[in-house]
Amino acid sequence: TNNHNQQTREFIPTLTMLRISGLARHTVRSAATLCCRTKTTTVIDLRSDTLTKPSQAMREAVLTVPVGDDVYGEDPTVNALEVKAAALLGKEQALFVPTGCMANTAAIASHCTRGHELICGHMSHIFNYEAAVSSTMLGVSMHTLPTAADGTLSIDAIHAAVRPDDPHFTQSRLVCLENTHNMCGGRALTKQYIDDVKIAAVSHYMALHIDGARLGNAAVAQNMPMSELVASADTVTLCLSKGLGAPVGSVLAGPADLLYTARRIRKQLGGGMRQAGVIACAGLLALDNIDRLHEDHANATLLATMLADIPAINVDLSSVDTNIVVFRLANDAPFDVKTFISKAKQKGVLLGGAYDPAAIRAVTHLDVSKQDIEKAAHTLDSILKDQ
Repeated sequence: TNNHNQQTREFIPTLTMLRISGLARHTVRSAATLCCRTKTTTVIDLRSDTLTKPSQAMREAVLTVPVGDDVYGEDPTVNALEVKAAALLGKEQALFVPTGCMANTAAIASHCTRGHELICGHMSHIFNYEAAVSSTMLGVSMHTLPTAADGTLSIDAIHAAVRPDDPHFTQSRLVCLENTHNMCGGRALTKQYIDDVKIAAVSHYMALHIDGARLGNAAVAQNMPMSELVASADTVTLCLSKGLGAPVGSVLAGPADLLYTARRIRKQLGGGMRQAGVIACAGLLALDNIDRLHEDHANATLLATMLADIPAINVDLSSVDTNIVVFRLANDAPFDVKTFISKAKQKGVLLGGAYDPAAIRAVTHLDVSKQDIEKAAHTLDSILKDQ
């Protein structure tokens, strides 16, 4: 392995010295130009916390981490990640998968079979942004309920949504919550609410699954371990690449019998990976970043507070629970949302369009500092004042 690594390090600079032609030569020149631009241009990217870059420690770990065949259950790094994630989430076992969408899909397929139905919010990620995989691939219909501004579903509405025990209807088998809630601006669901939903679900012989893509943010915001926050949930996911810094990967956690099924589902979905320790090692290091998420929350609050002082911007400070800030331009703003986002980009501040066309989203993460936030807010203010 050491010889191979040495050969690789020697090969890379040698490659750039070779006489190459056509597209290959153009590609090298383009890459060099891009590197030069990157060094001279400072961009503050607030579009999403999925945009974090792997740390140097993660990159170095890839070279030396022990690996094996994970399909055989023999990759020690994947196994270590799954054990650590299960402990943090307070569940019996955990399963490493490439994406959050696959984690949710494996969970749903473990709880439900074709012809069953799940209950979720109309603004949930499972319903809106996962290509309707529950319906199209699993044959599990989705019964959507109105999502409140704080990301919750009405307990009464959950009770009312359960299908009667009648052959005319599908069978309600699963309730899905999202914590934090993406489309609601990173709102954090409380333990009490999750426990209340579980009681409602159990009363109808349903299970509770939590899409916890940003569960670490929810837990840190409430000064509570993730294991305590989701103790009543049957299954829960956690994304390793949203704000935690890993380049790829999510985990699904739950009881051993369900995780046995989920592992088989992962294989059916094409998620059986071989020497996956080379990416799981980054996930292991990413879990250590949960404790620093409070810094992102503080930066989000700072950004929202500074934006609130700009006359042409409207922002609800009480809605900023974690690391997502959703704001709007005032009616008398000099231009529309699309133009504002474009002008901000020209000034080096990247913003995201929100789920309401009239809104704008900014997301803080580990690659954005307090100084970046202050600079971004001043830049946005100057854009509006200069008109």
